[in-house]
Amino acid sequence: MIKHIPDGLLNPERVVNPGLERTEALLARLGGPEGDVPAVHVAGTNGKGSVVAFLESVFRAGGLRVGAYTSPDLGDPTERIRINGEPIQPQTLAELILEAVQPVEELDAGPGRPNQFEAMTAAAFAYFARQGVDLAVLEAGLGGRFDASRCLALPLLSLITSVNLDHREFFGPGLERAAWEKAGVAREGVPLITAEDKPEVLRVFEQECQEVGAALVPVSPQDVQLVEITWERALWRSLDDPLGLGTFATRLQGAYQGPNLAVVLAALGELVGGWELGKEAIAQGLWEACWPGRFEVLRRRPHIVLDAAHNPAATRALVDTLRLLPASKGRRTLLFGALRGKLIRSMAEILFPEFDRVVLVTSASERALPAEALAHQARRCARDWEIGGGVEEASTALSKELEEDELLVVCGSLTTVGEARRVLAGRA
Repeated sequence: MIKHIPDGLLNPERVVNPGLERTEALLARLGGPEGDVPAVHVAGTNGKGSVVAFLESVFRAGGLRVGAYTSPDLGDPTERIRINGEPIQPQTLAELILEAVQPVEELDAGPGRPNQFEAMTAAAFAYFARQGVDLAVLEAGLGGRFDASRCLALPLLSLITSVNLDHREFFGPGLERAAWEKAGVAREGVPLITAEDKPEVLRVFEQECQEVGAALVPVSPQDVQLVEITWERALWRSLDDPLGLGTFATRLQGAYQGPNLAVVLAALGELVGGWELGKEAIAQGLWEACWPGRFEVLRRRPHIVLDAAHNPAATRALVDTLRLLPASKGRRTLLFGALRGKLIRSMAEILFPEFDRVVLVTSASERALPAEALAHQARRCARDWEIGGGVEEASTALSKELEEDELLVVCGSLTTVGEARRVLAGRA
């Protein structure tokens, strides 16, 4: 939870009640800042955080004062709200939330008590407005239609990266329902850019855009193609190349970044007329973008990789990237911890056979699936496996025993990655 916020003021993080009324009430108390923030709104199952990171970095390289709002975090809630890469101060965040929430009795008698995400979203709008950012890039937390971030008065652009199966406890089964939730970010007169190409998803997007009067701008997820990938960087080329970049490099090495970059380049093509962004600034921003915990190479020889893959599509993307990189000659170890409600069977079938050893861990999250509950899938799919206990203890032990030509990958949930990063980043 957030420092300096008394217990009981907010509902627990995972309390999700559809509707924007609670966030709207908080924003009204803060003076309606959502109307003073020029913003790009980003939704999707996977990749939306990377898109935010790329756009944030490009506009910073172009000299703009840029706010970014992302979720979840790697252990520190202030990471979610930042201006030019600097997280909000804990005391400032607490003061904004208290200003919005108190007296809480009035909220109880009206729209209800907000959860942490709703309160943080309102605080982000107020922080960006009061700090006078030139542009904010906002990530939808869950879905889009009823997500607190949709209280943005009118975005410059709406972006949807992809739609895959995840969060079944909220959306239910089937891609169409998830697509409908995410299509809710479409707004009248605002271009909606997406790299999603599944026909059943695009039909939902087309219908939503027609109903609200938005312009659907589909881009091919194959438009940005990987030229070369190493443990240091990835080289890319846009087939369409509307910005004239030619070949460009990123330090975000995941091969799965291609469709995300296609969305980013299309968004920049729509926006550069409003700001003076030269090719050099765009290339610099793409190179300097960082997104901790998303195919983050913490160390080389031995290689240590952190990736927040938490659903089948993301785990497949992780495996595809590892197969493209120069192979480690030594033992390949996977440290895996997941949350309840995820598609564990499918994730295990994709991931576990790729490694010589699988170490199952339980993160400190109250939603963590006990390592023992993962053992059944390890028996089915892993060559060799063991129960590793807590994330930090297992990460420390594994990092000490790694040989120079070995590989350690940590994934399964963002909480697992965050806890491992606290230990492994220092060692790296």
